[in-house]
Amino acid sequence: MARRRALAAAALAVAAAPVLVPAAAVAQDPADLPPPAIEPPAISSGVDLLQKRSYWARSAAARPFVSAVLELGVIYFRPSLALGVGRPHWSWIGIEGYSSVSPSGGAEYVGLRAALPSLEIRGGARYAFSTTQYFLEPRASYTRRDTELMLGPRSRYIAGELEVSGSIPLLGGSLFGVATGYAVLGTPEGYYLYEEALHAVMKPPYLYRARLGYMAEMDRFGELRLGAAAEVLGNPGREGAVVRIGPLLAVSLTHHLDAVGTVMVVAATPDRLGLLGADLGQLGLRYRWATGDRWPEFP
Repeated sequence: MARRRALAAAALAVAAAPVLVPAAAVAQDPADLPPPAIEPPAISSGVDLLQKRSYWARSAAARPFVSAVLELGVIYFRPSLALGVGRPHWSWIGIEGYSSVSPSGGAEYVGLRAALPSLEIRGGARYAFSTTQYFLEPRASYTRRDTELMLGPRSRYIAGELEVSGSIPLLGGSLFGVATGYAVLGTPEGYYLYEEALHAVMKPPYLYRARLGYMAEMDRFGELRLGAAAEVLGNPGREGAVVRIGPLLAVSLTHHLDAVGTVMVVAATPDRLGLLGADLGQLGLRYRWATGDRWPEFP
């Protein structure tokens, strides 16, 4: 156990170093660094699908349950709760939600999810509000400082979300994909916005994200996985798409606890947001809990 935890800490440090070190070297002004995230990363990165443990298929029979996932990242904490029927964290259907708050704003999400071991679909609504971000006047391209101008109303909106994710075994690992559609409502006419969860400027109301990645199993039990992913964010109201690529890391520490790292940096974009346009948030630990678990443990 101690060896596995030490391995996770070292791997997370290695994953973070390529991003944090260059950022510190390039950023001559502290304002160039991204502010603390109002929201955690988008709900699904694809890695979470691969981190399902067969333990949850045999820990108890299918049943009504309450379950939780506590996700602690470098700059965020996201507790989520689910009420469902089936085998929690494995194969189930039900309702889920999360809430997150920070000094700069917050978000609440509620929706439905249907999950199989290698396929999931979810749909729901997310309300986001900010104390520091404002709606943006239309431009062909934005810089980081453009997003900080207080020229429009304070940013708050509702985003309807529909997502499908799946994975297949391939060459000693797994190929996975995530496709998500967003419909942003409640925005003032004639304004753009910085979408907090996806780290991108958009023209309401529609936005989509498609991510494809591969993770190789580095041991025979699949407890350590390394890989990479690429994603495209498209907005029908704006020319050009955002393309991000980056490394992935996942370590299963126990049946209930794992460490996850995803670092998605911008490869192409119509804007010049710097680190504000990258997805650097998912780097931390996740603990799973459920009622009816025969062998509960913490952590």
